[in-house]
Amino acid sequence: MRRQLLTIVYAVSTSAFLSPIHSRPKPFTMISPKASLTTPTASHEDTSSEEVVRRYFEGVTQKDPVMLRSCFDDTATILDVCCSNSERIVNSQDMVQRCMEFVGAHPDCSVRFHYGPCRQARDDGDGSEEGEWVVAHWYETGNWSGASCGIPPPNPVQAMKCEGQTRFWVSNDKIQRLVVTRTFTDWEREYQRRQSPPPFPELDTNTNDDSSLKRKYDDGAKLKREMLQTAELAARAAGTIITSHVGCQNEGCDLKVNLKDIVTKYDTQAQSAIKHIITSQFPDHVFLGEEDVPAGGEASAKALVDILAANQESYIWIVDPIDGTANFAAGLELCGVTVTVVHRNEAILGVIYDPHRNEMYTALKNMGSYCNGEPIGVAGNLEGAKDAIINAGCPADPNAFATSMRGVVALNSKVRGIRVLACSALTLAWLAQGRLGAHYGYDLSSWDLVAGSLLIREAGGIVTDLDGSEYRVTTRNMLCSANRVIHEEILTVLKEVDATSFQRV
Repeated sequence: MRRQLLTIVYAVSTSAFLSPIHSRPKPFTMISPKASLTTPTASHEDTSSEEVVRRYFEGVTQKDPVMLRSCFDDTATILDVCCSNSERIVNSQDMVQRCMEFVGAHPDCSVRFHYGPCRQARDDGDGSEEGEWVVAHWYETGNWSGASCGIPPPNPVQAMKCEGQTRFWVSNDKIQRLVVTRTFTDWEREYQRRQSPPPFPELDTNTNDDSSLKRKYDDGAKLKREMLQTAELAARAAGTIITSHVGCQNEGCDLKVNLKDIVTKYDTQAQSAIKHIITSQFPDHVFLGEEDVPAGGEASAKALVDILAANQESYIWIVDPIDGTANFAAGLELCGVTVTVVHRNEAILGVIYDPHRNEMYTALKNMGSYCNGEPIGVAGNLEGAKDAIINAGCPADPNAFATSMRGVVALNSKVRGIRVLACSALTLAWLAQGRLGAHYGYDLSSWDLVAGSLLIREAGGIVTDLDGSEYRVTTRNMLCSANRVIHEEILTVLKEVDATSFQRV
């Protein structure tokens, strides 16, 4: 099936468009349920394309995300001609949600629109079927009087005026592209400011006459921003699949290694969505997803070693589309998505997304860790293991599980509490955020560990192999802790009961 593209052009400044790397796409036309909708004259008979555009406006007017979502395909490509002239794929559901969030901030907003003179049916020139351009001019008035996305309204309330023009390319009764020229409201500017990523470290070029150093730095920073944006979008796409099908075990699950290691058809669907987004943006990068690798620890370890050896200078994307599949299938909201980029045998980017709580954890090497754009850090008030709630691994291998349980018994009287969440992604993200004090696990694959290990280290935590040696991307037995004291205390206990390694069955 031909990939459907939705191209959007924002006529805004470079800083305004590029700053919200952590945000989802901004709304196009926002209308509240109380909005007044001025349409073309009664004598005007809509074409089928204009009917789709009218449904778009009415969907927002009625605050009906289902109607609004029905106007678009699943994914969309934004072409930022005004700024960087680069494309990025977006999720249509995210656009709908952003629209609803705008309405929440402007509950009394009123919108008028009329069709422009341009209506042209033609082939779009890219081999696609014929479609039709529909131009709509629109005008919004109202007040910023509601709270949305955690942003309270100002006091006194501020009046809002916003206007723009949207060119809709409609084909097969779907809006394929939008070319948008618009102004922004004060709430949107504040949202962008709060969602902006942390600044990259300043590069002092005053002491270096070679300007190529700064160019190389700027290019690298831009690439990291683009990769982070793509990773977040891909994680959200998989998250939509997770939240739509959680509790699917009645549909059937396939065993991989044993009863503890299962896979559903949604694991494959989620990975396909992620891979499509990543490879569309970075076709020259390398992709390693859990569902592409045969089952078992040996196979996953070999797959990583082989791909690292064959692509030493490449950017390698390592993905787990649904970490915690057993929880997901059972209806437990303890599952998530991991996306990591490895370069030269080091993780340089890590994303973990908890779709049930809409928590997006991100880390760039040497840049700190964040949750939904806000800095996070490991728990800073734990003096030792006695103050910590720790998580124990729940490996599929019987010998690894027995080893983990030896550790649980030995540690039980020495820590505040022990949990077995059976989802490495959330466990590591929560440790980076200070919700847990430590975690140890066995025979875990790269897609389980690499993103979380970067998050924890960037959040100020400690990560090593279970034998205390340095953590590497190939490490499979891992201990991570909020501080060195906790780390050493747990290592000591695990060594005493021979729980730092195991032999695979």
